[in-house]
Amino acid sequence: MTGDPWAVAGVDPSGGAGLFQDLRVFQSLGFRGKGLPTCLTIQNLQSVRGVEPVGERVFASMLEALAAESLPGAVKIGLLPLSLAEVLEDFLASLPMGTPVVLDPVYRFGAGGGMTSPEEYRLLGRLLFSRTTLLTPNLPEAQELSGWSLERYPDDLSLMARRIHEQYGAPAILLKGGHFGGKGPKIDLFWTPLEERYYTHPSRSIPQGIHGGGCTLSSLLAALFLMRHDGVLEPLVAEALSLYQRLLSGIGGPVRAILDPERLRAAVASGVRSQEP
Repeated sequence: MTGDPWAVAGVDPSGGAGLFQDLRVFQSLGFRGKGLPTCLTIQNLQSVRGVEPVGERVFASMLEALAAESLPGAVKIGLLPLSLAEVLEDFLASLPMGTPVVLDPVYRFGAGGGMTSPEEYRLLGRLLFSRTTLLTPNLPEAQELSGWSLERYPDDLSLMARRIHEQYGAPAILLKGGHFGGKGPKIDLFWTPLEERYYTHPSRSIPQGIHGGGCTLSSLLAALFLMRHDGVLEPLVAEALSLYQRLLSGIGGPVRAILDPERLRAAVASGVRSQEP
């Protein structure tokens, strides 16, 4: 697989999430990533004060300019206004078959607020999810997309993933269960129509939460697609979750946490390629 990883995401001026964080992850793993901004956000680590989408024509022109030079080896998609969804869907449809596409379906910011209504969010899903290789919703996003309220954890994760697949055509889903508010370990689910696997992680005390966690994991997944080449999803997901847990283990303190992608370099070099179920 050739080509650079591309990040299609919002610009976070705090630098801890969105496009800037995606490119930091790519660089930490040895890639010269390319980035296409979808919107400008007015935010810091504590709150989001506004969002300004990039114009459709400007976005389409950026895609065209980059593609004229070279096509992406993998694509990571983050915060995306509905106004750009059709342009991006057309572009994804034009890529060579097998180009990995990881979509983190951002609905509400970790620091609070959102940019789409529930109806727009579901429409975005109908336009794009079938074009993905892997969809990475967190628990609140999966609940919104599936229309299912969590009653049995973790059993309902599988039901939500199946409903998202049936309603939107997403071929593979990594449903992140870290937002579960109950006691005990956190559980993620990798799901396809033919396979499902649960991953259990320790519950961590991070009082102010994490800024850019979903961005970090999804861009890490996109980079690993390029590094591993074999196209087998489950081992790649397991490796990404192991690496992500390593990043989480290095944070703490009273302020909202930002993950440091530079720590990925040493972890990947040490050969972290497994995750206990």
